Amino acid sequence: MKEMLKYLKPYKKELTFGPLFKLFEAIIEISLPIIIAKIIDNSANLTTKQIILYTIGILVIVIISFCSASTSQYFAAKASQGYGNTLRKTLFKHISELSNKQLNVYGSSALVNRMTNDISNLEVAVAMFIRLVLRSPFICLGSLIMIFIINVMLAIAITLILIILAISIFIAFKVSSKLQKNLNSKIDKILVRIKENLVNIRLIRSFNTKQLENKEFNIQNNKIHELSLKYNFISNLLAPNNIIILNIAIVIILYVSKVYIKDITVGNLIAIINYISQMTNAIIVLSNLIIIYTRAFVSANRITEIITIKPDMEYGEIEEISNIENAITIRNIEFSYNEESELIKDLNLTIKQGEIIGIIGFTASGKTSLLNLISRNYDIKQGEILIFGKNIKHYKKKTLKDNISIISQKKQFFTGTIEENIKLREKNQ
Repeated sequence: MKEMLKYLKPYKKELTFGPLFKLFEAIIEISLPIIIAKIIDNSANLTTKQIILYTIGILVIVIISFCSASTSQYFAAKASQGYGNTLRKTLFKHISELSNKQLNVYGSSALVNRMTNDISNLEVAVAMFIRLVLRSPFICLGSLIMIFIINVMLAIAITLILIILAISIFIAFKVSSKLQKNLNSKIDKILVRIKENLVNIRLIRSFNTKQLENKEFNIQNNKIHELSLKYNFISNLLAPNNIIILNIAIVIILYVSKVYIKDITVGNLIAIINYISQMTNAIIVLSNLIIIYTRAFVSANRITEIITIKPDMEYGEIEEISNIENAITIRNIEFSYNEESELIKDLNLTIKQGEIIGIIGFTASGKTSLLNLISRNYDIKQGEILIFGKNIKHYKKKTLKDNISIISQKKQFFTGTIEENIKLREKNQ
């Protein structure tokens, strides 16, 4: 999580003043019920002019509150969207620096999920921090303090109810956090499965494995369905649970005020009910915040997992290609994608300038892997590969990519016209 916080440094002003403006709005909201209570209790002694002045005063206060809230909303939008923009750029750049071996551990679909859904979750978390994280607890605490000022007995009863609410919210947070983590993991897996099926659709049809693939997909999909149901059930229980408890509180208050408290005024009773209503809304918001931050914490850990990976390929400082006869020299190289089986062993090969050669072999015999080694998409385990007489590891990355190109047998296009795809190399020069 700490890794994610450092990208918020450019938005210190928004993160400081945004919540303060929202806090100012909350102070006004807390003040209004008690002001209205005083007006109600003294309404018999007020003149028409005084009532008009009080009304104008309340309208002015409401307008100030609206301006304060709007300013906070602006800061929230600026900070959250800017944060998301910076994080996407950083993550995209970091992913592009990782080797194919490192990327294969996660799969492209899982990485895309982190670039989109996970960063969106963090954007929402930042916006909610500015808009609601200070405001909602303050509304709850402020409303409780105001009720204590009006009547201590009622305030103690409400405090006990709030403790019950806090315990239920904490339990829901712990359970939903675990479910959200598992759910994200399952979504990553099914995205990989979908991509593999789309890319290899011809192979699936050729080997008539559609039923097997459908079965595997349904298994993964059902697991996501079950987890989603559990997660949504736990998350959605919070709001009705809170509303039921707080409505019970209102009933208790009305009963206690009628039976045991004889000196409570109509204005104060209305103010107490208004404060309980404010607390109800604030606790519903807190329940939603718990859901939002459950997702955000899980997403932050998933992004941190990627962004803290150190690229396993180190490049040299050679920028220029020497003009010698042997363009590519391969000496006793060994390579495998895993430790269990070796794909290439003791391979030696020399390719001179201007030579056109063909590499023939069975499927999965290592033809494409050899090309990936020459372009250094993967690193060899042993031996060395020389490009114009110098070890491939001693060149700068840009030098290698500018001078070695691979055209795959599989047609892979970027969005746009064929002409624009052909010109990609020209743009990168």
